[in-house]
Amino acid sequence: MNIRAARTGDFDLNRHAALSARPASVLLCAFFLLCGPAAIPAAPPEGGPVPGTVREIGPMLLPRASSSPVVGQGGNYSVPLDGGGSLWFLNNIWAGEEKDAGEISLWGIVDGGAAVMEATSPWSASGRFRYVSDENGWPLPLFAADISAYSPVRKFWPRSGVRTPSGYHVFYSLMNNYGPGSGDYFRVGQGLAFSVLPAGPYAPLKRGKGYAFWNDIEPSFGSALFADPDGWVYVYGRFMPEPGKSAAALARVKPEGVGDLDGYSYYGLDASSGTWTRDITEASPVMENVPEEFSVSYNEHLKAYLALCSDPDGGGVAVRTAPYPWGPWEEPRQVLACGKDDYCFGAKEQAAFSADGGKRVFFTLEKRNRPYLYELTFE
Repeated sequence: MNIRAARTGDFDLNRHAALSARPASVLLCAFFLLCGPAAIPAAPPEGGPVPGTVREIGPMLLPRASSSPVVGQGGNYSVPLDGGGSLWFLNNIWAGEEKDAGEISLWGIVDGGAAVMEATSPWSASGRFRYVSDENGWPLPLFAADISAYSPVRKFWPRSGVRTPSGYHVFYSLMNNYGPGSGDYFRVGQGLAFSVLPAGPYAPLKRGKGYAFWNDIEPSFGSALFADPDGWVYVYGRFMPEPGKSAAALARVKPEGVGDLDGYSYYGLDASSGTWTRDITEASPVMENVPEEFSVSYNEHLKAYLALCSDPDGGGVAVRTAPYPWGPWEEPRQVLACGKDDYCFGAKEQAAFSADGGKRVFFTLEKRNRPYLYELTFE
């Protein structure tokens, strides 16, 4: 099983102040799981008016109501299911126990998993995750990988997924650890996996003799995606055009060709073969200053494409709009501030809950490695 060992122990809330003074990566947020949600006031953006109002609905993960011993999770990419409900891809699942005295016993971390949520209303979603698990309720890794190609230092992190005519495809990052710390990892490629059933098991697709469809210096396609009414699936991939800067490239593919790398074309302003090119080296940045995780959708109410993400500069949640999937994208406008001790990360829209033709959208934000749900109502 794809489980990273974690130090087991009970974590006392009274130690929060001392612990939070130390520098911490997102993956260390498990130590702050039970510090309690802090109020996050709406904050004015640096440029342009706030496009609407935001209110917190509440935590989505309730450990004591969970179908499995889960005390934290990351990723939280969802795919709407036929007949209602949604499938959630999780790049890590923190297994453990929440005790009455307010401590967490952390048992281990499953790198890559899934959960199904039957709730169709955001107001009834809290505590409704049903994790893909074994007969004992322990969350299972998402992928059924060839064990000969798997080593203890490699892990698969699911990213965004999409329903296709043949089943379900999920993009994932191939990660290698280089040290003992929970944040000591680097991406070595980007792959695709497939399952006929939403809950899996998912089989990583091979590209030649390996699993990487895109290598470590190419964009991490699957950072965000959406199936557009124009008949294309648009897939965004984050990359570093130069040290210290981030951007997103854009690929498109027909739904029936998602699992075939030869079916992808890339948006390139200077491509010799036209705006859409088969040559990934000719891809152009379409969105600047993007985090590792974000979402893009078409919003009928705004008559525009909507990107939502954690603000990499301000630490809150920001939105931006564009007339086309490739832009031009407006500058980010912050819609939600985040407390410095909340360790916020991974904001993204959850399209399964959108209402009123896009006038109201719902998004998740990870705080201390748990997803919280918010409603954003546009004017």
